[in-house]
Amino acid sequence: MHFNPQIRSPLLAAIHDDTPKMPSRMQTLAGTLGNVLEWYDFAIFGFFSDIIARLFFPPSDSSDGANENLVRSFAVYGGAFIMRPVGGAFIGYLGDKYGRKYALVTSLFLMAVPTFAMGCLPTYSQIGSWSTALLVLCRLAQGMSVGGQLPASLIYTVETRPKEKWGLFGSFVMMAANIGTLLGNLVGALLRTLLTDEELLAWGWRIPFWSGIVISFVAIYLRLHGDEHHPNEGQYQSEESEVTEEHLPKHPLREAIRKENLMALVSATLTPMLWGAGFYVSFVWMAIYMSELIDKPMESAFWINCIALTIGIIIPVPFGGWISDKCGRAKTMVVGALGLGGLGPVLLYVISRGHPFSACLCQICLGWFLSLFGGPLGAWLGERFPSKVRLTSVSLGYDIAHSTASGFSPMIATILAQKINPTAPGIIYTFFALIAFIGLTISTQIQHDDIESCAADNGTVGGNTAGATAFEQEASEEKSEAADIEPAVNPIV
Repeated sequence: MHFNPQIRSPLLAAIHDDTPKMPSRMQTLAGTLGNVLEWYDFAIFGFFSDIIARLFFPPSDSSDGANENLVRSFAVYGGAFIMRPVGGAFIGYLGDKYGRKYALVTSLFLMAVPTFAMGCLPTYSQIGSWSTALLVLCRLAQGMSVGGQLPASLIYTVETRPKEKWGLFGSFVMMAANIGTLLGNLVGALLRTLLTDEELLAWGWRIPFWSGIVISFVAIYLRLHGDEHHPNEGQYQSEESEVTEEHLPKHPLREAIRKENLMALVSATLTPMLWGAGFYVSFVWMAIYMSELIDKPMESAFWINCIALTIGIIIPVPFGGWISDKCGRAKTMVVGALGLGGLGPVLLYVISRGHPFSACLCQICLGWFLSLFGGPLGAWLGERFPSKVRLTSVSLGYDIAHSTASGFSPMIATILAQKINPTAPGIIYTFFALIAFIGLTISTQIQHDDIESCAADNGTVGGNTAGATAFEQEASEEKSEAADIEPAVNPIV
């Protein structure tokens, strides 16, 4: 069985070509590399925000003026997140309508072009405020791309893996995004070590924006030669059938926001806010915080951030996903939220003291709590919705969460640190932990009209369903035998 969108686009024809595809390991590489690239391109702006503040805004000799420009730079950084729901809705529509792979390839194109263009921009000293306007436009285009990339990768991954391992494999997508962020951090640390301040301002800052273009074409090539997976595979499968337009949702966005789906959307919007705000404050803003905003700035801030990001997030995130497959999504996520909400402000206070070793340990602890919350998050989101509108729904909820919480958290944290005191940003952890608890509570009270079919379709297995009601779990158990005898889908990424 294969998906036939029956449209005349040359790009779609290439994407849905029926020629033999690559081995599953190469498809895993394609999915991982695309996510790494996407988040590298997106994150480098944050790690060079202090340089961008000096190059793309009116020059100022006073410390107050420099601080204001840093806030402006983080405002542009956050502005990209405004476009994430637009990108999520657009890419989600493509994925539900024409297939997951088409959505993934489109998002890669949308990221590669503006990132390279950003590295070519003239500065404020050359063309004045036009440079700021062009910077904002490029950043908005990046935001549209990244709004569709992670949800599309996430849903593509979990839908093509065994249902009882959704937590583990969903966490790999989160891990790949974090590796991209780490790569951006490493490039920032290396350039700051190897180049003088004058060289960095003159031309060095352009290197990270240009370097992603090569990886972009490699990732696009690998994605074009991966297997397609359509959300309705399995629902309409027969020996000589293919998923055609009659089986597809005609209006995925309209169906995603229908009344019976609305509470699930609210839950899927509120809950991820903690992951987004917590991650961007802890591992993107934190490097600038430790090097610029505390009373005893640390010269090794970017290297500390690299170590903490690796040990605190990248390594343990799969553990968070795996343990949620065994113990339940909601239980695992609640532990992470409690740790962040209760201990986050205390850990930030210790970091603000300016001791590199203790700062690194505290960052790692923040990462461990985030891993327990974020590791199961991908699978938890996928289990909220039926497959025919899953990508559109997850994209909407996840991207609205990030546009409202993640994007402007670094800017808000900077203002709090400058106007109140360096420890004030710790309140961000507590606030969004409370929001996450509300989202998880709403999720446990959702009663779908077609609860049995949704439970079976969403891959809930026994007691491992996070946030599901007892009725959902019972329906899942009743359907498990029927699911076991269905033809297996080859696990591909």
